[in-house]
Amino acid sequence: MTPNIRISDRFFRWPWVYRCKNMIQINLVGKKRKQRAGKNWITLSAASLFIAFVLYFLGSAIYVFVRLTVINREIRKVDIEAESISKEIGANQETLFKYVLSKHILDRMADLKNERFRYKDYLDQISRFIPPTSILTNVDFTSKGWVSASVSLPGLLALRELENNLKNEDGMVQSEFRSVFSESLTSSRNGQYNIKLHFEIKPNGG
Repeated sequence: MTPNIRISDRFFRWPWVYRCKNMIQINLVGKKRKQRAGKNWITLSAASLFIAFVLYFLGSAIYVFVRLTVINREIRKVDIEAESISKEIGANQETLFKYVLSKHILDRMADLKNERFRYKDYLDQISRFIPPTSILTNVDFTSKGWVSASVSLPGLLALRELENNLKNEDGMVQSEFRSVFSESLTSSRNGQYNIKLHFEIKPNGG
């Protein structure tokens, strides 16, 4: 009876082990497939990132190239316009020189006109205020914007006539003077009067 039991144990033991071995082999194959699938996903992700980077780099390079092309085209356009203007100025150089020279002369004439002090005009206008019987004894132009005049009058009538002439608004408006005031008035024993006047020149008159 003992040999039969051993045979039976061997008979039932080895197929079970064989089945267990087959199960182990099947499980190992499934695990390897999962590992291969994971590696494939990693490879695919890396390839996708690489392709995206390449496309981004190519897009940036194309944008820079197009932008540089546009800028170079604008630079060439500006150079052409500058060259055209330069040629036009060169062709009209003589006219331009005459214009600059004429402008310089006119500006200088205007400066001289502004700097010129019209002594004769001021003397003539002061003489219009003075009565014919009076004498203009002294004129001073040292104070800027003012003309000082000393007048000798033969008598009181001449003094009144001088005062009336200076009070005449029309005469003052038509002259180069804005205002006038008397600094001093003296009389002598023979009835003559000596008066010193200060005439203020208008801003556009000197």
